[in-house]
Amino acid sequence: MGLQNVTGDKTLDDWRRQIDALDTELLRLLNQRAAIACEIASIKVASGLPAYDGNRERQVLARMVEKNTGPLDEQSITDIFSGIIRETRRLGTERMEEQSGEATVRVRP
Repeated sequence: MGLQNVTGDKTLDDWRRQIDALDTELLRLLNQRAAIACEIASIKVASGLPAYDGNRERQVLARMVEKNTGPLDEQSITDIFSGIIRETRRLGTERMEEQSGEATVRVRP
């Protein structure tokens, strides 16, 4: 039997199972976001755009801070989403480099 909280509603194990389910959903969403970033990278290669768009990053961070209702504070939200953006940008940049190399190889006689 798991430890119960003060009100006796849920046990520690219940809360941990809920966290585990949320972690699984977060992982699914992060991978979905990364897949979309790879699609964006393809568009950027085709359009000749750079991988990094500082304005877009600032917009995303500002929007997330604005939508945050807590209990995480502004700095936590900024740190978390900066990390997410950094990792998806890294993945997108790798994809862009792969596609740029492939395009270069394809146009050689």
